[in-house]
Amino acid sequence: MVELSEKNARLIIDAIAVAIDGKPASAKTFSKSPFTELSDFDQWGQEHNNSERDTTRTDALTIAYLIFSGGRIPLKGIQMSDSWFRPDRWIMGALVKKGRARLEESGEAIVFTDEGWAWIAGILQGLKK
Repeated sequence: MVELSEKNARLIIDAIAVAIDGKPASAKTFSKSPFTELSDFDQWGQEHNNSERDTTRTDALTIAYLIFSGGRIPLKGIQMSDSWFRPDRWIMGALVKKGRARLEESGEAIVFTDEGWAWIAGILQGLKK
């Protein structure tokens, strides 16, 4: 669990999104309980996920996931002080398909690969002015 309120998590997500593309993030899903319906990656419907390009939304949400989770993103959500933050199935699935992340052996989380961290470094380097 990360000691972070939903309110402050939303502020962080929007700050990242604004830094990347100038507008707040449109997708921020929180719940008072874990997203148990997401606990099986095989049920995420990834056979139809053919995402080939990254968007600023992908970049911003992925950076938020990493800040809040340290690179191990639980399928059922990232537990915070007062809520759970849901990983976006399409973003996470695309990251796995691109080799930037992989399903952990336990099947409970998605972990970032070195290739994924290099991709994040490139995004952050692009923010310097």
